[in-house]
Amino acid sequence: MAILAAVEDNEYANEVVRTAADMARAYDDELVALHVVPQGEFLGDRQGTSLASVDAEPIEQAEQEAAEQAKAVVERALDDSVEVTARGRIDDPADGILAVADEIDARFVVVGARRRSPVGKAVFGSTTQSVLLGADQPVVTVMSE
Repeated sequence: MAILAAVEDNEYANEVVRTAADMARAYDDELVALHVVPQGEFLGDRQGTSLASVDAEPIEQAEQEAAEQAKAVVERALDDSVEVTARGRIDDPADGILAVADEIDARFVVVGARRRSPVGKAVFGSTTQSVLLGADQPVVTVMSE
């Protein structure tokens, strides 16, 4: 099994990685760090283009770059003694996190979240909220101040 840390380069990335690494050590599981690049960001100005119509090579290259970004986040948060598998994906962020969690048979998914006002909590579309509602695995949410 594995612990999946869904990471972005943001204010709570270090804590997400540290929490996931602690859990991986406690359960003697693999630590997998994932960065998901939203499809819209990847497709950019290719109006009317879907991910399915893009050649495999640019997708693979973008996913490799996303994996390198995940690895960079981990390296900033942890010392070199922690072994991590870095993965990248082009997808809707919540869908990508859920798909990789299933692919790697994750024991837990660790995600970050912002504290929001009561009105903000009522707004749907949050990646964290979608992961919480859609995951088959337990989800650990690391909150930022």
